[in-house]
Amino acid sequence: MRKIFRAWPFLLFILLLDRFFLLPARMDAMWQYESGVNAGDIIFYDNIEIISNLEIVIHANKKSQSFYLLGCYFGNLYLLETRSLEYTKYGTLEMAQLEFNKE
Repeated sequence: MRKIFRAWPFLLFILLLDRFFLLPARMDAMWQYESGVNAGDIIFYDNIEIISNLEIVIHANKKSQSFYLLGCYFGNLYLLETRSLEYTKYGTLEMAQLEFNKE
C-alpha cells in the first residue's frame, strides 16, 4: 500500500511534465474531424491558437471556436467545446491520405 502511495507523486509529476512541455509539440499535425463539434473538416496546426495550456481557439472556415484542450494522445486530439461542453475528437491526417483523396 505504501509503494502505491509513493508512486502517485511521481505519476502526477510525469502527467504535468507531459501536459505543459510535450503536448504542444504533439499538436503540430493536420487534424481530421471524427466526432463531436465540427470546427472544420481539416484543421492545420497553423489554425490553432493556444490561449493557455488548457484553452485553444481554432480559426477555420472564416469562424473561430473556443475549446478546452483535453489531450493529444495516440494520434487523436481530444477537445471540449467551451460553451456547450460537448466532447470533440479529431484524428491525425497523414500526407498520404491527402494525396490519395486528390486522385
